[in-house]
Amino acid sequence: MNQPPPLPGARPAGPGWWRGHWRWAMPWAVLWASGAAAAAVWLAVTQWAHWSRSSEPYQEAMRRARCSVELVAELGEPIEDGFLPTGSMNLVPGGGGHSQFLVHLNGPRGDARMFLQATRQQGEWDYPMLYVLAGQSEPIDLTALDDAEAARECALRECRERGDCPPGVML
Repeated sequence: MNQPPPLPGARPAGPGWWRGHWRWAMPWAVLWASGAAAAAVWLAVTQWAHWSRSSEPYQEAMRRARCSVELVAELGEPIEDGFLPTGSMNLVPGGGGHSQFLVHLNGPRGDARMFLQATRQQGEWDYPMLYVLAGQSEPIDLTALDDAEAARECALRECRERGDCPPGVML
């Protein structure tokens, strides 16, 4: 079967845009999609870091770490936390919840890892496991018998006020 003759004044259809430009359009499409995926992952990671670092258990653990005379003697001051804590946090309606974090700590004299486990009952956090591993030394325990009292105390500030801090901790 033969094709009908073209209409007068009509141009024959060209090969199409994609056929003429796929060699440069395909790499750009792949790069754009990869960049969008990387941006989405980066956004999720930074949001997790921000959310976890602003949580009450994380803030209390960092406060206790910065107030620990033993930890300041080991790492020096200031004690800074790493960018991305690992772990999980689960809050349930009614004031309950559970939190676990592994936080990297940095100081002028070295690095350490802080392990945090907290449970929440009736809106109050309890810290049954909170310790720091720094170098080859023994674990530094940051738990307290009374978490409400520990939230108001800072052993480092108190020893500086009394003037009886170990060498290397006094300012």
